[in-house]
Amino acid sequence: KALKLPGLPPAAVQKARNKHTTRAEMAIAGLPTPANFLIESSEQLEDAAARVGFPAVIKPVSGAASLGVKRVDSLEELVASYAEIHKQLNGLVVSGGALVEATGNASEVTAVGKADMTVMMEQYLDGEEIDCDVVMANGESIFAEISDNGPTVEPYFNETWGCCPSLLPAAKQTALRDLCVATLKCLGFESGVFHVEAKNTSKGPRLIEVNARMGGGQVRETILRVWGVDLAEETMLVACGAYDKTDMAVPKAPAPLECIAYTYVNAPASGALPKSVERLTDFISTWPGVVWAKPLVRAGEPVTGPRDGMPTWMADIMTSSPHTSQHALAECLRLSTGIETAFEATE
Repeated sequence: KALKLPGLPPAAVQKARNKHTTRAEMAIAGLPTPANFLIESSEQLEDAAARVGFPAVIKPVSGAASLGVKRVDSLEELVASYAEIHKQLNGLVVSGGALVEATGNASEVTAVGKADMTVMMEQYLDGEEIDCDVVMANGESIFAEISDNGPTVEPYFNETWGCCPSLLPAAKQTALRDLCVATLKCLGFESGVFHVEAKNTSKGPRLIEVNARMGGGQVRETILRVWGVDLAEETMLVACGAYDKTDMAVPKAPAPLECIAYTYVNAPASGALPKSVERLTDFISTWPGVVWAKPLVRAGEPVTGPRDGMPTWMADIMTSSPHTSQHALAECLRLSTGIETAFEATE
């Protein structure tokens, strides 16, 4: 404010960080939002179940990376999962400004008292999940593109794959894009770079959450390769007021430059990562059409399978195709299946 440059209003950031507050602001603005309930103690679980119904999702109001997020299909599951998630949240730490599971690093600070650990319950959203990466300036969206997300590993909603450009029909992409931008506006944002997550449900577009920052993981590389837009560069340009002082436009390509798919390979079972998985991941990285294949766990290190908790990501693969997102995705999933098979063959 002192430099008279655009930025993220603290009040808007707080509304975006708190998922329950986001829902409340959307309701005030007349935007569609699922039924939800803020659970501040275990004594409210029956009231939450009566208000929201099942199936449902419980999640921390200020969590990230699916930590503490779980699907519940009955009151019994809600009671057990609430206790499980409450215990998990109390073990989280703040590292690099983010909520993460403790690793023993000296720089980690317990999240208790530093972040809101309240849990909310909301209706389960069916349909296809998407990301919408948005650049705003002067109160309007100047870039907003959709990427598809694959079905998550339930009940913990661990991410699987993504692709860009979206394979959804143009009309559905437009409806999702409009909801994401309208949500940013109702929260009070006027400029910045945002990563908004939503679903194309049987009842229409519905928001999952707003991240008042550039998307992490593969997002920057994906948007740069597909649309020629560097979200890190856009973050700096918006922060410097470049779009306020000139007639600059976001340098988006008129058509996709290439098609990108990526996947996190989830461990199919618990155990120690076999050497064969690490070696295969390294070998895949040299294949034509593979942008990268990165081992996320080293041979001998423990991994968790979906039966025992949130699955461990064993590897991160990104593929490129000059043809379609479907083609890039098919190759990406084929390679992912190869790594899963290599793991299972050693059990």
